[in-house]
Amino acid sequence: MQWIYVISKFLREGKMGDEERQIGTVKIDKEVLGTIARAAAKRVEGVHKIVTSLVGGIAQLIRKSPDAGIKVVVGEGEVSFELGVIVKYGVNIPEVTYKIQTAIKEEVEKMSGLKVTKVDVVVRGVYMEEKKGEKE
Repeated sequence: MQWIYVISKFLREGKMGDEERQIGTVKIDKEVLGTIARAAAKRVEGVHKIVTSLVGGIAQLIRKSPDAGIKVVVGEGEVSFELGVIVKYGVNIPEVTYKIQTAIKEEVEKMSGLKVTKVDVVVRGVYMEEKKGEKE
C-alpha cells in the first residue's frame, strides 16, 4: 500500500507557551481519497455512474478496487482528481459537473484536511433509460 499524505498531529498541554509536541502521524492512502471523491460524486443528482478508463478498468479487476478509475494526484498538503462520469439524459451537463467538482472539493477537504486544487470531470456518456417495450 502506498501512503501519500502524512498529517502531523500535535497536542497542547497546559500552558507550555507556543510549544507544540508531536504525538504521531496519520497517513491517508490515495485509495481512501478516491473513495471519498467517488462517494461525493455519486450523491450528485444527474450522475448515473462513475466510469473508468481502460487502464482503470484493468486495475479494478486486478486490485479489486472500486476507485481505480479515479486519478488522484497528491502534492504537499494538496490533492487533485480526474474522474469520468456518465450523466442522465436531459440534465444540464455544465451544472452537474460543477456540482460534482464542488461536492468532491468540500468532502475531501472536510475529511482529509488536504486542499483540493483541481477536480477534472470527463463526461464519457449519457444514460438514456429504456422504457419497457421500447426498442430502437
